[in-house]
Amino acid sequence: MGKESHKQRYDAVVLGCGVLGLSIANELVKKGLKVVVVGKDLPEDIHSTGFASPWAGANWHSFAQNAKERKRDEITFKEFAKLSKEVPELCERRPYFYYWKEKGKWKIPWYKDLVFGYRDLSSDEVPKPFLYGVTYEAYTLNTPLYLQHLAKNLRKQGIPISRERVSSLEEVFNLPLIGKVNLVINATGLGSKSLLGVEDLKVFPAKGQTILVEASNVKNCYGIEDEHFIKNQKVYIIPRPGNKKNNQNHVILGGCYLPNDWSLNINKEIAKNILKDCYELCPLLDNNNGKGSINDIKILSHNVGLRPVREGGLRLELEDIIINKSEKENNLLLPLKGREKERKVSVIHAYGIGPAGYQSSLGIAKEAGALVDEWLKKGNKARL
Repeated sequence: MGKESHKQRYDAVVLGCGVLGLSIANELVKKGLKVVVVGKDLPEDIHSTGFASPWAGANWHSFAQNAKERKRDEITFKEFAKLSKEVPELCERRPYFYYWKEKGKWKIPWYKDLVFGYRDLSSDEVPKPFLYGVTYEAYTLNTPLYLQHLAKNLRKQGIPISRERVSSLEEVFNLPLIGKVNLVINATGLGSKSLLGVEDLKVFPAKGQTILVEASNVKNCYGIEDEHFIKNQKVYIIPRPGNKKNNQNHVILGGCYLPNDWSLNINKEIAKNILKDCYELCPLLDNNNGKGSINDIKILSHNVGLRPVREGGLRLELEDIIINKSEKENNLLLPLKGREKERKVSVIHAYGIGPAGYQSSLGIAKEAGALVDEWLKKGNKARL
């Protein structure tokens, strides 16, 4: 690369190796673009607290509020259906059960006819002390393996994924080992709050805490819809797909949603409540057909992640900018590797999805791909 580093060899840099960055990169490759993915944390850094993607549950349980959000989730749901058949250890269709006591707590969801077998539970199917319930079938993911699956697809097609620590958006347009590009996909999640040139003050973390356990008899997803007596705490159980070599019988127990909490420490009281609540909901967690006790739960790890939330929701838009303006205050702060002559470039922002990252990811990638089409129509050319 050394002698050719000044030449433009890529159409775009995807900044961020979380589920949105990797999903968008795969979408752009399908369109024939030459891309490179960079990030402070790589898909294999599954124990890093630097990004949220490895710590998600994750189950497809849409809480979309409008037609655009629903379309994203629907696209992702249908893609998960294909994935569950192709790579079942990554994605698995399974029953979901939700229970509640307060009448009217559950509203008929928009996805009633999208999921499989949606129905109200009869009173004798609802465990005490709950009074109401619903069931249907949808998908769960093994999130660490799924991240690596997305990365593997990119690498198979010759797409580099490199560790780069950048402090500003502008320097990404001319990284030393990559060279000049005219398009950057900003999928930095919480990083968009501090990334020079973005500095989005609407971005904030929502701390989540879960427990990973081993429970061979737990195959269904469960959740309680009633308000928890502790603010911002919820009760849910999500079995992960897996196989004999990888993560078989792993189950996620949760959880909490703590806005503006940057702490990565395990809260002992939250952990105790998660175990207590989840065991009461599903005694099969004891690995003894419900005849044991909470002390029989096989805890594998306590997990903390910071969901990348944004006030007002996801930012997904194409922005044209002029970089390296001499009068710009931020230009004085740029590292040498990011300085060059003034020029017009474009950035697609894709961050702030919060807890919906996985269940919206492939729909968001399609929308980002449409923004790239718009960018190309402005006269920009792909290096096919």
